[in-house]
Amino acid sequence: MEDILKLIKQYDGEIYNLCYKILKENEQHIEVFQYVCENLLEKSENPQIKIEEYFTKEEIDEYESMYGDIVNGLIRSTIKRCDYGIIRPEDFYKNLWEGYAVNMLSLKELAFAFYYTIIDKKIPYIYIGKPLSMEQAKFKEIIKENRDHLKKIEYIFNSSYQQKTEIASLILQCIGNVDDYESKVVVLARALDMNATKRKMGGSISIESMIQAIDRKIEELEQSEE
Repeated sequence: MEDILKLIKQYDGEIYNLCYKILKENEQHIEVFQYVCENLLEKSENPQIKIEEYFTKEEIDEYESMYGDIVNGLIRSTIKRCDYGIIRPEDFYKNLWEGYAVNMLSLKELAFAFYYTIIDKKIPYIYIGKPLSMEQAKFKEIIKENRDHLKKIEYIFNSSYQQKTEIASLILQCIGNVDDYESKVVVLARALDMNATKRKMGGSISIESMIQAIDRKIEELEQSEE
């Protein structure tokens, strides 16, 4: 993959034309697809290799209207199948590309799918594990059982603390005091809802700080349930 690495570091041109060139010059489509998705930078580090124009911007707009939803749907479904253990995470790109190959026959169509995948914010794919699904009735029941914890979290959001880390750490403490994993998830979900509501009203912290704090501690919380 040395030639591919050099190309994606030094290409001079549009990404969709780069994708066409890569597919045109390499027979191992799945391998190069995965490699580029995992290694391509948003901008070339040292643009030296001029990329021929295979697409016009108008063509890309047409392909987006025809195939954009298909690509987005395949990305979402493949991510879910990996996260739920239906397919192995290491086979993500293989399964995704095979989905493209079934729906898109020409090299230009595949190059568009390649390009549209690269610009998706969910790429490169990161395996994050199986999410928790729950019936609405159970969700409501857990909310009732944890009313006191939720009142504390709402109070924290309305407090006079200014630092994001102060608020995030206090919320994390509340979640840590919740009894079990499922209840922790529900309380966190309601905390996110509270924050979103306050953001609409113009009086909330950025949720990113709370998520970062929870990311650092989530493993510890899960281990406490074992």
